[in-house]
Amino acid sequence: MAFDYDLVLKGGEVVDPAQGLRAVRDVGFKDGLVAAVEADIPPAVAAEVVDVAGKLVAPGLIDLHGHFAHRIYPYRADPDSYCLAVGVTTAVDAGSVGWANFQAFRDYVIGRVDTRMYAFVHLSTLGLTTLTTMGIPDLEDFRWARAEEAIRCIQENRDVVLGVKVRLSPTGTTAANAVPAIEMARRVADETDSKMMVHVMESPLPLDQVFGYLKAGDIATHIFHGDVHNVLDEAGQVRQHVREAQQRGVVFDTAGAMRHCSIPVSRAAVEQGVPPDTISTDRNQPRSGMVNYDLLEHMSIFLELGVPLDDVIRMVTVNASDAIGREELGTLRPGSIGDAAVLELEEGEFGFEDGLGNSLRASRRFAPVLTVKDGARWRPRWS
Repeated sequence: MAFDYDLVLKGGEVVDPAQGLRAVRDVGFKDGLVAAVEADIPPAVAAEVVDVAGKLVAPGLIDLHGHFAHRIYPYRADPDSYCLAVGVTTAVDAGSVGWANFQAFRDYVIGRVDTRMYAFVHLSTLGLTTLTTMGIPDLEDFRWARAEEAIRCIQENRDVVLGVKVRLSPTGTTAANAVPAIEMARRVADETDSKMMVHVMESPLPLDQVFGYLKAGDIATHIFHGDVHNVLDEAGQVRQHVREAQQRGVVFDTAGAMRHCSIPVSRAAVEQGVPPDTISTDRNQPRSGMVNYDLLEHMSIFLELGVPLDDVIRMVTVNASDAIGREELGTLRPGSIGDAAVLELEEGEFGFEDGLGNSLRASRRFAPVLTVKDGARWRPRWS
């Protein structure tokens, strides 16, 4: 018997900011795509029906910043167990590898996992090596930065590479190399018509100087860090040049693992009308004593900080798909890629911390129920 739909999620509260939709709807999938979002799809016309009444149904979530060079470098996360298990169907590796080892990452990670993967190529030839854990910056020796090779890598991998990543931090570059690094990254992005992602925490350069290199669509990641040169002035007010950068299209991304996203700074920014554009994880493989939350936990933090639920979902769906230039993702509009995250909004007493000694008590948190990837209910290979 032929069915109109391969899968129907029935009776959930659909939250799709890309369509301005928040209502109880049935969502039907066919041939890997979203086929229908309707008030009632008869169960008889679907090969599989899942009752999701009382749950939230969002587009498949997008994590804009993680480190997924699993088994290529230590401490890098396995995409499927850390992404698909919590509703993240698309993830972006934020410069774990450089041009010299990108092909290995493409062949052995991107090409083998179920999670849809994109990447930024690190400006450093080898990317984020274990040398950073020994206090040796990626670009301590600037000879590791090779613009022509990075350009060629981006051009040859347009389907998955979004642009170039540069880290302005003590483990990313030296103070002397910071300006040459961001200038070279700017050149690479311009010559490939791609994006630049900049790690702004612990930068030796003031934030307004960093913003001077960024164009609309470029990504300032770890934007709400609590270190020097953060978004707040001495009086705790959002700096004017920060507002201006966001208004002209620089993407503000949280990337909150370890100590990269301060709860007090985030609260102040949200309260003063400068919320993040995207919420992401900076996900690595968990290590003892390290804050390493999944995307739902980071979403829960910003929900508690006062970001409305629809906007939280927006930051991990359509805003993120806009940031990576993939309009077929981040929405449940019929004809789009058939990804969905079914979530529960749990009520209770929950605690979060930021790795800087600041904690947050929350009364609600997002929890995963099931994930739909390419129109089918995702089931882990290890189950």
